[in-house]
Amino acid sequence: MNNLIIFLMAQVISSNTLLETPTAYFPKSPSFWEGGFITSFALRNLEEEFEPHPFDFDLFVQGAFGGKYFLGAKIYTLREIGLDFSYKIMDEIGNIPAISIGIRNITYKKYINPAGGEPPEGGFKDENYEHRNPEVASFYLVSTKKMGERFVINAGIGRGEFIGYGPRSKYLNVDIFSKDYHDYTLGIFGGIKFYITKFLSAVLEADGRDFNFGIRFEREMFQFTIQTNKLEHIFWGSSTYPLSPRLTASLSINSGIIPEKPVPVYVKFEIYDKEMKIPIKGVKVVFLETKIPPIYTNEKGIAGYEVMPGKYSVEIEKEGYKKLKAQLNVTKEKATLEARIYLTPLVLKKEIVERYIVNAREYAKRENYVEAKKNYENALNTLPDYPGLKEEYENFITLWKGKIETHRSRAISYEAAGDYQKAIASWQEVLRIDPENKEADEKIKELTEKIAKPKVERKPPEKKIEKPAYTKEDIEKMLNQAISEYNNKNYRKAKEILQKVLAIDPNNSKAKEYMEKTEKRLKLLEK
Repeated sequence: MNNLIIFLMAQVISSNTLLETPTAYFPKSPSFWEGGFITSFALRNLEEEFEPHPFDFDLFVQGAFGGKYFLGAKIYTLREIGLDFSYKIMDEIGNIPAISIGIRNITYKKYINPAGGEPPEGGFKDENYEHRNPEVASFYLVSTKKMGERFVINAGIGRGEFIGYGPRSKYLNVDIFSKDYHDYTLGIFGGIKFYITKFLSAVLEADGRDFNFGIRFEREMFQFTIQTNKLEHIFWGSSTYPLSPRLTASLSINSGIIPEKPVPVYVKFEIYDKEMKIPIKGVKVVFLETKIPPIYTNEKGIAGYEVMPGKYSVEIEKEGYKKLKAQLNVTKEKATLEARIYLTPLVLKKEIVERYIVNAREYAKRENYVEAKKNYENALNTLPDYPGLKEEYENFITLWKGKIETHRSRAISYEAAGDYQKAIASWQEVLRIDPENKEADEKIKELTEKIAKPKVERKPPEKKIEKPAYTKEDIEKMLNQAISEYNNKNYRKAKEILQKVLAIDPNNSKAKEYMEKTEKRLKLLEK
């Protein structure tokens, strides 16, 4: 009975352990508690000097909070109690495993483990050959990944209780590369879990101190585990130290034993076009065989409704898309269930766009620019990123604007020349190419009104007989005065009078003769 109270031989087996080594998986419930006991006994009936702890018993209690924090207490003896804490860094996403960190054996004692006591007497025999790493504050980092439907792989590194230095356990810590022992060295641990059925699994694990195999039965409110510890004693035993493996059993009850009040779960649908990867507005979602009214997606492709946990069949439909049926398993673990769904178009947008482009090119050849423009714009609205479409549309717009400007320039030219009929015809061509052209519409109205006004015949003004300003006598008199000034050597005055004569009578030969003479005289005087 004394051994029953003082010495405890099994590590804690709980919901976030593989068998005894920690995992990165936490209970799915937002708030979770668990409590239970573990008992073990040696498989070989050995003398006490080799195995002084043939039977033991321990208790534990722990809880998870917010899906990220885990806190537990292990009661090895009334004097040896340790706390465990772990934190989930990230959930398992796709090919990326779940990852968590933790500390075991948060206590005031340097040495604490299921075997109890301090070295050299305390602990298992193979843990006290040469050196025993202190178990207090056993830090670890672990990752866990589900492979397929049945396998879970677990691997991590840690210190303290994960380190062993015996002939069978020294290979799993980094001191294997050193001649010395280090209290804060690191070791590796890991294992595999195989689901035989939904509730029954087989587990194989190893760390620096143990090589274990077990069978676990799990239900929502409890779990039961039976395992063999220290299998290395069977495979690597010796006559010098005939150590014994152990048989361990664990039973725990958790918060699942108290039925939770059903809480509605918000189901959020995000529905996208499978081809375009864009949200679809107005998609109808029907919960079949229920009284839940149909819901419709908004402009972001989102629709949602609160339902009680359970299995639902939903039908999703939208005009122009293939109808889709889906099964939803709504559980209480999450307050919101997000379902991303892609609907397949009945006709692919790529095919529609190619049809629009062919039509646009054909209309452009026939100079039906209005229909050509409509088809290009329909193509752009349907699939803007279609290769080469934007460049082809820009080239078409350049051609279209060029045609408009050509007919506009002709209309302006005809109007300036007074040919209003041809101007109207050119403006009508502008309207044919661009029906919304306001300038062409206004010009046609303006020119039509001008043509409609009656023409008023006007008599040409009577030509007035203009009397010449100078008579021949006046010209002759001015010429004689210029010749007199020339003869008196008043060349500048002579030139002035001659210029007036030539301005009145440019063909007067005598005036030209004296002008030439006068200019020669003036040039000689200037030298």
